[in-house]
Amino acid sequence: RDPKPGELSLLQKFLGSYRDGSGNNREDDGSSRADSRQIERCFAELLHGRTTENKFFYDFVVESNESGGIAVRGPSIKSKEVRTLLNYKQALKRPAMRAHLELSNSSAKDWALCREYDLSEDDFRDHKKANNFGNVILLRQISERQISEQKYLEAPGSTTKFFIAEDCVYISVLYSPPVNRERSWLVSSFSVLLPIPAQWCFLGSRLVGKDSDGGTLYEWYALSGSQFKYYPKLSSRLHGTGLFKVPSPAPEALRAKVSRLFGD
Repeated sequence: RDPKPGELSLLQKFLGSYRDGSGNNREDDGSSRADSRQIERCFAELLHGRTTENKFFYDFVVESNESGGIAVRGPSIKSKEVRTLLNYKQALKRPAMRAHLELSNSSAKDWALCREYDLSEDDFRDHKKANNFGNVILLRQISERQISEQKYLEAPGSTTKFFIAEDCVYISVLYSPPVNRERSWLVSSFSVLLPIPAQWCFLGSRLVGKDSDGGTLYEWYALSGSQFKYYPKLSSRLHGTGLFKVPSPAPEALRAKVSRLFGD
């Protein structure tokens, strides 16, 4: 569901707390901003979840007692600065505005699966078998998710746990470049069950999945880092927020913080 006003206010404060110098991304004005791992911790705290703090498919999990066991729901958070967010209100009138999510970048695993399906790097260079490559890269996302879920369920004390796949999501956190030292933020959720594109085709060095109106839904740079990117329309998101800002506390230097915590 969409966050309630009190929940959104709390998220703003969580994100804003990293502007005091503790955020791992430095801003030009001397303040700081939460990095991707710190953003994950903000959402985990908000939703009473537990961060995985590793390369697990989900960045945190939320557990609840249901149906005689423990139901597990997992979000994978993707954050990115997007210049077009500055025109978000105008762009809402054009349903083509999209989120930007880099889902994976594992060349070894991607090509290991390609070889199982008799697909080679020469096939990719020669722009052959676009549909086959597209099917494989989507299958890789499913495989990665299911393997991660199984490892989580096999951990000690997890015998009664089960994932609710339809409630697991990608959370897109977009933020604008700073304007007068302030950034705008937008949060959206999308199902981890990825849609099938209307068409797969090669464009230059990438494989592109296009949706029904010809827009770019997926990009796979298989021969240069193997980044696999997903661009769902914001109009197709499950839930989300409007644009919001985060509060800015006074920056605190490390020396001052140490003195406050431990004394001189």
